[in-house]
Amino acid sequence: MNARSAGLAIGLFVGLIICVVFFKYWNKDGKLKTQYDEKQEIVRGRAYKYAFWTLVVYEAVMCILSGFSFNLHADMFIMHFSGIIIAALVHASYSVWNDAYMGLNTNSKRFTVCMILIGLVNLLSGIAAIASGSLVIDGVLQAPFTNLLCAFIFIVIGVEIGVKDLIDKKGGEE
Repeated sequence: MNARSAGLAIGLFVGLIICVVFFKYWNKDGKLKTQYDEKQEIVRGRAYKYAFWTLVVYEAVMCILSGFSFNLHADMFIMHFSGIIIAALVHASYSVWNDAYMGLNTNSKRFTVCMILIGLVNLLSGIAAIASGSLVIDGVLQAPFTNLLCAFIFIVIGVEIGVKDLIDKKGGEE
């Protein structure tokens, strides 16, 4: 196992532990599992379907581009991880705007704050990579770019939830 693989494995393990802590924090009842009603489950199923097909199309495009020896100037890890991020954003955005992202036991404000904080931590990691010169090596984007991708998705989701809450509150006042 090389250093990059070990670092990735350790990072994933630490990330999972942090996810457990965040889930317990943003669920009102302190449980790990978020509860959804039937309508939310149906919408989330549709969101998963759209995310899946988004990822399939993304990977098909990547196959075609690689078949033409098109140089994307990015590490292969980043190329595949980008597809996952795009698919996750499709799922999250569809779910947010169709009232299925937040569970019945989710504290909306805590969740939004956590999303934005996670995004900012990843943004700072990405900025540190830029400052240290490890983001691009020999004209090729390197693995630290994934921090910027994560920052993007978490901040976008946090903002979407905040905007959706404002729209819902405005609609409730009329």
